Amino acid sequence: MALSRRGVLAAGLAAAYAGNAAAQTTTDLAVSCDAAAGPAVIAAAIAYRQKTGVRVRVFPTQQGLLLPQLERDIQNDLIVTQPATIDLAEKQGLVAPGKRAGPWRNPLVIATAANARAAVFAVPDASPASDIDGFAILRTLGTATGQVIGVLDTSAVAWMMVNGGARQGLLHQTEIRADDRLRALTAVPKEAWPPILYSATVTKLARRGDPAAFVAFLAGPEGQAALLTAGLETPT
Repeated sequence: MALSRRGVLAAGLAAAYAGNAAAQTTTDLAVSCDAAAGPAVIAAAIAYRQKTGVRVRVFPTQQGLLLPQLERDIQNDLIVTQPATIDLAEKQGLVAPGKRAGPWRNPLVIATAANARAAVFAVPDASPASDIDGFAILRTLGTATGQVIGVLDTSAVAWMMVNGGARQGLLHQTEIRADDRLRALTAVPKEAWPPILYSATVTKLARRGDPAAFVAFLAGPEGQAALLTAGLETPT
């Protein structure tokens, strides 16, 4: 039966209302995190869904872009990032103070790849896109030989190694655990670079589900186990 113009309008409004209601009642959570923390946060999100049925969508983000996202009201229910970034977010009123979990440490390693060929050592340049200065670390270690190439970040280091462009490189432990083509050669001593730490907290933009429950999960034994398996350690 054909609908009148009024009937079509009513049907459209009903569909829009239903879609809006579904959006408001969804239990999915959005988490943005530092790029290197991504593999571990994704592993914890999978474990959380297996336990609760709640889907946690993880968005690894380049260094320095989390706060601009929050400032522009881009939907993030939670963030997992370095404590100093959360400190600044608290001062700006972007997250609630005193409600974070962590920290967890992401160790640095010197790594290689199964098909590494070129006698090149790849490191991240000192830039806003990277959380380490690869050249400064190598100077402290005094162990690099041959040609050293600076790239944008550790993701680019990993890409060079798995594609045969570098024999060795500086990576985070989470990146090694996430890719079977990579393997660690040696750990970077703690004195060579300040510890890379992450904490988790709920943002002021949170509107869906129960984001605090995921933070509590990360702080609990099951969440800690998922993070540890993926490369994040609890500092002693």
